[in-house]
Amino acid sequence: MKFTSFYPKKFSSRLFIMTCVAGLIPVMIFLVILKLYGGQFRVQITDTIKQGYKEEWRHSELVLREQLESSIRQKSSDVALQLDLVLQTVPWMTLHDLYRDPHFRTIAVQPVGQTGYTFLFTANGGVARFHPNRKVENRSLRRFAKDLPAFWSVVRASLSGRQQTAGYYEWRETSGDLRHKYMVITRLRQPTSDGVYLSVAATAYLDEFTVPLQKAQGLHASTLEYLTLTINRLMESFRVVGFLFMGLGILAISLLAGAVGTYFSRSIVQLREATRRVNEGDFSVRVEPSMSGEVGTLTEDFNQMVAQLSATTVSKQVLEKSEENLKEANQELLREVNVRRRAEEALAGEKERLAVTLSSIGEGVISADSEGIIVLMNPAAERLTGWRAPEAVGQNISKVFTTIEEATRKRCTDPVETIIKAGSTVDSVDQKILVTRQGGERIVADSTAPIYENDGTLLGVVIAFRDMTENRKLEEELLKVKKLESIGLLAGGIAHDFNNLLAVILGNISFGKMLLGNQERIVERLTEAEKACQRAKELTGQLLTFSKGGEPVRRVMLLPELITETVSLSLNGAKVRPFYEIADNLSPVEIDEAQIRQVIHNLVTNAQEAMCSGGELKIRAANINAGSAIGLPLKDGPYVRITVEDEGRGIPEEDLQKLFDPYFTTKEMGSQKGMGLGLTICYSIIKNHKGFMTVASKVGQGTIFDVYLPAFQGMLLEKGPAGEGVVLGKGKILYMDDEDSVRDIAGEILSFIGYTVQFARDGEEAVALYRRALEASEPFSAVIMDLTVPGGMGGKEAVKKIAEIDPQVKAIVTSGYSNDPIIHEYSDHGFVGAILKPYNVTELGRVVAQIVESKPGAEKNT
Repeated sequence: MKFTSFYPKKFSSRLFIMTCVAGLIPVMIFLVILKLYGGQFRVQITDTIKQGYKEEWRHSELVLREQLESSIRQKSSDVALQLDLVLQTVPWMTLHDLYRDPHFRTIAVQPVGQTGYTFLFTANGGVARFHPNRKVENRSLRRFAKDLPAFWSVVRASLSGRQQTAGYYEWRETSGDLRHKYMVITRLRQPTSDGVYLSVAATAYLDEFTVPLQKAQGLHASTLEYLTLTINRLMESFRVVGFLFMGLGILAISLLAGAVGTYFSRSIVQLREATRRVNEGDFSVRVEPSMSGEVGTLTEDFNQMVAQLSATTVSKQVLEKSEENLKEANQELLREVNVRRRAEEALAGEKERLAVTLSSIGEGVISADSEGIIVLMNPAAERLTGWRAPEAVGQNISKVFTTIEEATRKRCTDPVETIIKAGSTVDSVDQKILVTRQGGERIVADSTAPIYENDGTLLGVVIAFRDMTENRKLEEELLKVKKLESIGLLAGGIAHDFNNLLAVILGNISFGKMLLGNQERIVERLTEAEKACQRAKELTGQLLTFSKGGEPVRRVMLLPELITETVSLSLNGAKVRPFYEIADNLSPVEIDEAQIRQVIHNLVTNAQEAMCSGGELKIRAANINAGSAIGLPLKDGPYVRITVEDEGRGIPEEDLQKLFDPYFTTKEMGSQKGMGLGLTICYSIIKNHKGFMTVASKVGQGTIFDVYLPAFQGMLLEKGPAGEGVVLGKGKILYMDDEDSVRDIAGEILSFIGYTVQFARDGEEAVALYRRALEASEPFSAVIMDLTVPGGMGGKEAVKKIAEIDPQVKAIVTSGYSNDPIIHEYSDHGFVGAILKPYNVTELGRVVAQIVESKPGAEKNT
């Protein structure tokens, strides 16, 4: 029996059977694949989840360990800094005093975490001094060397003089259990009054930070079991649902195939019937197309064939007309294609210009649709967010552009939500912090704008943002500079007031010495007090120099005697021997004597401290033509070069560039050394003298400082008798100052050395007294006026009014604050001399004598 006897003859039935058979093939393939790979797929998913958990635990343990180390190291540094500040505040307290001070113990012994703590031990001997367990105090930590070698290893490393050491060790509990701990030891910079250096140790248990991680591991194990069970159920559900949907799909497709077959069969039956009628000679038959496609085309071809047979001429005319219509349609289609091609070219050019523009601007630009999904991102945005554009496109904008408020650290509102609420462009009032993909932070300023359709429908948003991190750093640096300027102004004001007080003290002491005559012991004590006042005067000079208010008050002088005297005083009692090489014809210089003495003293003191074992300190002075010819930032011309060369330990290369920076020091901090201002003040003084200062050094070979001062090219005035003692004089002096005590001591001194004195409280009174004396033909020999008078006329205005009365007036300006240009440029303001407070009898007598005895228009004096 043949197979064709069972095969249906109808097209629709055949199509239905073939569709059912074809649908069973993917069902069988699905069944085989599910059987072969289903179990392996479940195993792979489970292994992947387990491996992910292991990596997460490993990473979490490393992060927690780093947090532990950072927390303990920060605690050790903070406690060390607090204790250094306390020791600087109470430098007189010994270790025994500190041991009895409960406040010091509170700072020294602090908790670290829940179970950790800090304690103090001696930095040289390793003896515990402050500990939460008082039984441990005053006992050597070396006793743990045998039982706890790792602990002693960390302590021993700190005893070698390192600033900070750290390490892990095992600590034995009273129960005998060993627990892991981490300890950081920081050495204090400030010793106690009796010279004892201490170290701060901060320690904590490691498991204090890892207990939460261990609990989380238990929870994740349970979660893994639930995930595995869920995966098995999902695979089973997937198999059942797959079979169900495939069966329903096969049934639906089979029914559709039967309907399609019936639909096609109807058109074929109509064509067969029409063919039969044509064969019988009926050429008027026409078949109505019941469907499109090939069958529809076949129907139309059949109708045309029949029509050709019935009327050949008529069909030719219809064909020609159709051909014309087709040509017109082709021409119209060609025009539309050209228009569309030009529009596409213009659109492509516009897109290219937009891409170039977005790539070239410095601001980040991100565009997203109305759902917040990123569709565009420029290179600047890639750089700022840490996301590459191909990775960011398709992500939610809140994931890529993550911002937090700078003040509260709260996450900012999603940009799309902000635009929906505002309905217009939103410019951020406050700057935000952009969190990058790598976890970094940048300060940004952003602006968000909506994108609308023509009908007002929101298409999306575009965000433009700028990196403001560097701007913020510049603002912070500017704030620091302003703070330093404020400190400088404060230092200048303190120095000014202090100099007024010193003027009274120093004047009374020097005048008292004159009155005591030969009473040697009293004179000796007053001399020591006078030296202390001079030292206080130098300190105020340092304050003024640091505040940029210490402009030098110069006079022309020779350097050899000044250099040798200053070096000898600085090395008094030291093991260092000076060796001088000073040129015989050394040029004079126009300098502030006190400031240059301070520079030489600072350089010699630094050299002495660098030569701990003694040695030879070379001091050289020579004439030199300096400037651009030898690569220095100086005007070309003659200079005097002072060289201080030591044989000390030298200065590392990395420290040379910072040597003249304020507060940079390699010594201990203290009131007398290590403040970090010595070389900064020296550099400022030499710069104010129009000079320059250089340094060269090699570790282990010593250091060379060169100081360049402009040589004086005018005539050197001879030093008068003031260098040997008090200069007596005669004449009538007008002294103006708003301080009663300053006027009193100045009057006593001037009267003692031979002058008649009248006083004025301010400039107006001084002008009136000068006018009356001139009208009475009893003019003043000289006028001494304070530069500033609070609430009244000062010396600057008064000398102008007096000069209108008497152009030949001999006026001397005095002040305790040298930042005013009038002090060092007094001749430009009508004065013939200047003297800084505080001054002694010798200084005041010398200046007044030179001014009174000088002729009008002669050389000015200070």
